[in-house]
Amino acid sequence: MSLLPVFLLLGILMIASVQGYVSYHVSDAYNSKRYHVSKEFENFDLEKMNNRCKQLGGYLLQPDDRSEAGYAVAYARRTGWGPFFTGITDQNSEGGFYYYNNNKPARYLQWKFFQPDNWYNEDCVEIWTDGINDRHCGTRGRYICEVPA
Repeated sequence: MSLLPVFLLLGILMIASVQGYVSYHVSDAYNSKRYHVSKEFENFDLEKMNNRCKQLGGYLLQPDDRSEAGYAVAYARRTGWGPFFTGITDQNSEGGFYYYNNNKPARYLQWKFFQPDNWYNEDCVEIWTDGINDRHCGTRGRYICEVPA
């Protein structure tokens, strides 16, 4: 038996890990978009994760309307993959939430009860099964990208 297939597989895995390969859960199409949730838990970094979403042809989730915001919360509930980080932040102006990708004010924020609370300076936003929550950037978790379908 040849070891060549084993070495080829190991080589592919090494290249994938060096290039930062990330695998995603991918939603069905919804309003001409698909949502990609990272399978791995990592320390969340807005710029790094948004760049990964750009490699997929999209950006970190930024709900454009109530329907999309509701879909994202229901998606977290239905799949059990939440919470996951979004492209919403208030890192430049405390309490002034905006979309990281385009710097526009974030709208349609369906906050969880008693949120946002800015507990010890939370600047990133994640989606839970019952709404959104402010969270410390750098916390380990998954993230969600929105990509045109």
